[in-house]
Amino acid sequence: MVLVAVAVVVVLAVLAGAALLVVNVVQDRTAPNPAVPSTTTAPTPTQTFEPPGDLRLRDDITSITLSWTDPSGGVVPFVVAGGRAGLQLGAMATLDPGRTSWTVNGLNPRVDYCFTVLAVYSTESYATSGQVCTTREPGPSPS
Repeated sequence: MVLVAVAVVVVLAVLAGAALLVVNVVQDRTAPNPAVPSTTTAPTPTQTFEPPGDLRLRDDITSITLSWTDPSGGVVPFVVAGGRAGLQLGAMATLDPGRTSWTVNGLNPRVDYCFTVLAVYSTESYATSGQVCTTREPGPSPS
């Protein structure tokens, strides 16, 4: 029980820095990336930021492992957002550049969950993957 409490505190501390970014993204997943103001009068090409690709979910009932492809080639960090299906997603983890998988443990086997992954190119530029969700069958809790 103490180990779980310590793990929760550590996760909350890591997520504090990413929470504001994720809340803005999750509230409006269709919002375009913020434009970079131009200091010249000539038109400049808009830089595009690729989202994490091929987001996959492996459901092991009390744990879920997510995996994705890194469009940056190991340059940008990622934020994993997730939560109960049908509810607003929240930041769950901030991962170092190069990481392309993450596992969440201690899940309720009778609840569906959804997840998305953000590639963080800067504090103002990010790209969000599609969303993946579990499709669990309702039933009695396991013994």
